[in-house]
Amino acid sequence: MLISIITPSYNQGQFLEQTIQSVLAQDYPHIEYLIIDGGSKDNSIEIIQRYAKRLAYWESSSDRGQAHAINKGLQRASGEVLGWLNSDDLLLPDAVSRVVAAFRDHPDVDVVYGRIERIDERGEIVPTPLLPKDKVVFSKQLVVGECVINQPGAFWQRSIMEKAGMLDEDLHYAMDYEYWIRLALAGAQFMRLPETLAQFRLSGSSKTVGQLVYMSLEDLSVIDRLLSRPSLPQELGMNPDQLKLKARKLRGSINLKIFYGYFKRHQWQPAFTWLTRALRSDPLALFQWRWISLGAASILRRMGHVVR
Repeated sequence: MLISIITPSYNQGQFLEQTIQSVLAQDYPHIEYLIIDGGSKDNSIEIIQRYAKRLAYWESSSDRGQAHAINKGLQRASGEVLGWLNSDDLLLPDAVSRVVAAFRDHPDVDVVYGRIERIDERGEIVPTPLLPKDKVVFSKQLVVGECVINQPGAFWQRSIMEKAGMLDEDLHYAMDYEYWIRLALAGAQFMRLPETLAQFRLSGSSKTVGQLVYMSLEDLSVIDRLLSRPSLPQELGMNPDQLKLKARKLRGSINLKIFYGYFKRHQWQPAFTWLTRALRSDPLALFQWRWISLGAASILRRMGHVVR
């Protein structure tokens, strides 16, 4: 079974070599590794050239963003199973062999994903509580909900991509979220592995850290587009009232993320506006276990405790 891994990259020379090494060090022998660089101006090209003989393909040219770069890689990839690893994230040892074993043992599965660790710029683990989403197996019934799939270490069968298509290049933050939704609606069967497969880096340049507001606004646009599908209640096996309630809770949760993004920037007026919207959508939004556990973890981190 050939596994194709694509790394989109742009000016990530600080982390890129570690990412490449984490893929090339995998013990599974049948990996096709492609790097699609967006025309970096730092030392990225020098790093890529250092490993060029071990790559199936690489290029460095301007692109229209991360999703476009990944799609360029997917178009060139020939593996039965595909995935992408961003240029600041890492695969853990044995990750690919575990994924391959899952696909071989469960031939009806289309997407396999596992847990992640969060690391900082120095590669040190960032303590994070076990969230409810870390215990959930994604399915069509959960598409109107939080993105529960950790993108690093997620792999899918070519056969399901042929049904669902590639990434939406108009998206810059939520392309993975939207893609899992589209795969599910195309009939994908998902499998969550209990093992930690990858490390997700939180740094100053990370979208998750620096651009939470924009990410969440794009999440809202993805949900709005999804909910505009007239056939969605039938596809999900819900009546319109059930779907409406689920959508209100989801919007409340995303609005709360936007509030939190503005709050961290000390932009009090928009923070208050989005907090109000969150509570109008779901008056119990603040009492979701996600926010309670993240708040507790933040307090413990400041006290010097480790939370995993």
